[in-house]
Amino acid sequence: QLNKPSGLTLEQFKKALSDSKDTNKIFEKNAEYFYYIEKQYNINGIFVASVGIHESAWGTSRRARQDHNFTGFGVDSDDAQGINAASDQANIMRTAKWLAKSYLTQDGIYYDGTGLMEINHHYSASFTWAWKVEHCVKQMFENLQ
Repeated sequence: QLNKPSGLTLEQFKKALSDSKDTNKIFEKNAEYFYYIEKQYNINGIFVASVGIHESAWGTSRRARQDHNFTGFGVDSDDAQGINAASDQANIMRTAKWLAKSYLTQDGIYYDGTGLMEINHHYSASFTWAWKVEHCVKQMFENLQ
């Protein structure tokens, strides 16, 4: 259930998000924000980080580097620019709020359930999106060992 905090400590978030693939250190530098959104929006911060990791290839995409949009927020096709943010932190907060409100609450416009597959129905046109995000989650948990 992604509408619940992960239960990780801030130190565990920092460790999970420390990865050599994060060449721009977007995720490592923002570990405290992924931790914070769990309390602010009652959402799993590891899930939100995993969406960002998948959507931006660990922060290396043009959207991540130039537009502060590493979660794919507001992108509805490969050609769409998406909704830019003023900072990486603003992108994290906006994405978490939108997911919590629109995807993970029963009265949300895109609510189909609280699992990855249910979110996949409206978040991405790709049938493999949920599997790819789950793979990113597994990578982060490997960093904890």
